[in-house]
Amino acid sequence: MYERILVPLDGSALAATALAHAVQMAEIFQAELILLRVAFVPTFPGSDTTAAQQVALAESEAYLKRIARALPSRGLTIHTVVRSGKAAETIVEHALQQKVSVIVMATHGHHGVDQWPLGSIAEKVLRSMQVPVLLIRPTPGAEAS
Repeated sequence: MYERILVPLDGSALAATALAHAVQMAEIFQAELILLRVAFVPTFPGSDTTAAQQVALAESEAYLKRIARALPSRGLTIHTVVRSGKAAETIVEHALQQKVSVIVMATHGHHGVDQWPLGSIAEKVLRSMQVPVLLIRPTPGAEAS
């Protein structure tokens, strides 16, 4: 049923809570696990962000490798991918390109006038995808770092 599971991670402890669910699904379905981190460096008119983008990409790659090494191997196929861009759009684009079966991601669960009910990134991904999206809600007291 699920052959390719995409897990977008932003470096926060909250986002990493989706990993346990994704790993369990990957084990049950013998699926490939794809860990994705979107490196975003804001640009300003007249500024050169090349060096900052290179640092962001390198830090993101190191983060994903650390996460992948910490996961229980148990025969899982794990790929790490770092992409540049805006988070929601890049997650959707990568999911479509890689023909993922399901996306497993945490939602920050923000509420208020300026926030989407599920967190803007999770909401945008959910609304843009035709494949299942499993959203992991934060537990009481969980904080995003």
